[in-house]
Amino acid sequence: MNISFIVPTKGRDTLGRTLTSIECWGDDEILVEVDNPPSRRWGNDQRNAAMKRAQGDYLAFIDDDDYYIKGHREIMEKAIKENPDKPILFRIEYPNGRIIWNKKEITPGNISTQMILVPNNPEMLYNWKDGRNMADFIFVDHWKWLDEEIVWREEIIGLMGHDDEANIMKREVSASNPY
Repeated sequence: MNISFIVPTKGRDTLGRTLTSIECWGDDEILVEVDNPPSRRWGNDQRNAAMKRAQGDYLAFIDDDDYYIKGHREIMEKAIKENPDKPILFRIEYPNGRIIWNKKEITPGNISTQMILVPNNPEMLYNWKDGRNMADFIFVDHWKWLDEEIVWREEIIGLMGHDDEANIMKREVSASNPY
């Protein structure tokens, strides 16, 4: 099985590190989609455009400030062989050590773009929509596979290039102070 690795980019300096981290096998492809001109909802339109061009049997998504761990492609291949034609969600890690997914459930904050490996079956997929910080959740929550068809894998395949500590703190303060 071959994989189309989809990389939306704003042209950040970290793009080189992201691309270098992708281990391509055989007929795998890397599709880089540039946000030009820059948009408020970068990433979503670029993922949708790349999905239309993708030739791989599976689609994997990674942003231009994140990167895969060494050996991720072998982990992906094993998961595909063990679960053909199933959507697969791996774990990812933030620089602060936080790991998601936490529970085997499709909920906001428990899904991230970099963990998705999905069959390239347009009839089953959903588009990436508005809602920049929840587009990954919406994409998974609205595809046509049933929740029980999703394969949740324990392996960490990606590292987030940015730390979400500030966002966690902001959410905690907002939740404790409704005014």
